[in-house]
Amino acid sequence: MNTNGLKKTTQNIAPQLQTVPGGWGNREVTKTKMVQQPIAASLKSEDARHASVALGRSLNRISREINGALDARVASQVSPELTGVRGMVLGYVISSTRKGKEIYQRDVETEFHINRSSVTALLQGLEQAGFINRVSVEQDARLKSLVPTEKGIQCHADLQRCIDAFEKDLRAGFSPAEIAGFMHALNTLYTNVQNIRSSLSGIAQEE
Repeated sequence: MNTNGLKKTTQNIAPQLQTVPGGWGNREVTKTKMVQQPIAASLKSEDARHASVALGRSLNRISREINGALDARVASQVSPELTGVRGMVLGYVISSTRKGKEIYQRDVETEFHINRSSVTALLQGLEQAGFINRVSVEQDARLKSLVPTEKGIQCHADLQRCIDAFEKDLRAGFSPAEIAGFMHALNTLYTNVQNIRSSLSGIAQEE
């Protein structure tokens, strides 16, 4: 047996091994170190990937996809004259009037966070399609309340079922805890956006 060759081989390997007191030997430690390095590199790569994601652009893209899918669902299952947003506004008007509350354009603007010109066009579309009427108020002829028509009321049940089913499908694959965490993240994002707008408003006032 060539003990010199064995000794030389052992000397070449020894510097690569580290003994851990109480461990199961050098070979196990070496294996652990070899595994840890690629994992650490992978985690760094994952962090870098997430850091490079444009959050606003991603949310904007997903929002457009959701709106498009809801429009298609409402048009096919309820009425081709309705879109997702039109359907939600119509549902809001019907449910509010059933509770004895008068609804005006400004209420829709506040409830759905839509600017005045967009709400005006949306309500005109609903009125022209025969889903609502805008009725002048006795105390102020310039103010018009939104009143659902018989056509609007008849499609309300189908509309509600459609939107509820869409929301259920949208939540597929998420646990209640994940939904709660997601809503918390969205609320934080909303606060951040409001802070950005407020800071820009302050700059504009200073100028």
